[in-house]
Amino acid sequence: MKATRYLLAGAAALCGAASAQPLDQLACAAGVHCSGALPPDEARVVLGFDSQHEAERAFIDASRDFPDDLWRCAATGSGCTNMTQNEARVMIPLPEEAFAPAEVVRGRQPLAPPAVAQAPVAKPAGTPPAKPRGGIEVEVNKPGPTEIDLRPPAPAPGGEIQPQDGHWTFTHGSRPRASGQCLPGVAEAVSKQMPAPQSGPVTFARPFNASQIIRSPQVAWKRIAPNHWRGTLTGAGGSAMRMEWDVRVTSPTRMEGDSIVRVSVPSACTLSTPFTFVRQ
Repeated sequence: MKATRYLLAGAAALCGAASAQPLDQLACAAGVHCSGALPPDEARVVLGFDSQHEAERAFIDASRDFPDDLWRCAATGSGCTNMTQNEARVMIPLPEEAFAPAEVVRGRQPLAPPAVAQAPVAKPAGTPPAKPRGGIEVEVNKPGPTEIDLRPPAPAPGGEIQPQDGHWTFTHGSRPRASGQCLPGVAEAVSKQMPAPQSGPVTFARPFNASQIIRSPQVAWKRIAPNHWRGTLTGAGGSAMRMEWDVRVTSPTRMEGDSIVRVSVPSACTLSTPFTFVRQ
């Protein structure tokens, strides 16, 4: 117990001194995907980037904290070992819609910084330019760069599963899955302090809202996709530590999810513990 207290105290001290930029904010500044109201150019201003090139480099560098095989599994579903694509996506703090464009940015050659403008070279004297021929001049549009709309599509109406009222039982799954360089003992100790759904009778709101699963005003819930919710514990550890819950409603009588601890100091570490919430 004393060792655990020391580990937690050390983690809290590290959290207070950190100033890492969240991966989802870097993704927005790099033009990969924006979950909030800020467009990429304004996100770059907020994060202090002078150009998209600089923001892309920062996003790519931050993404290297996660193994390449984990990225491939999360983005394409290929190369997954000992986990599913959904479980891999839980380990990386990005919304589902961001993985495909993120892989494009991570896989292509880095953009070259803007070239320094050079003075035009004087043409040698020679034959004067030919005079334009008579007739009507037609201006032809030249092809330019094509903008790719990275905004997530609006969710289709319907398809939502309404959980049934009744007695529900919460069960923790197997031992936590770790990704990155985890400081021994810290993430595990913190994960045990996270709130969890309580077993017992539940009457669900209609339509369903995941805030009923963990009743805490400090947990902010967001609907990611139909039957998919993510909750974030606010004010816990600043930018150095982030606690989340990823929940999917798989049927009217079953939910599956993960409780997630993300630590960014002294090195990036993600610890994910699966759980189920089942109607009896």
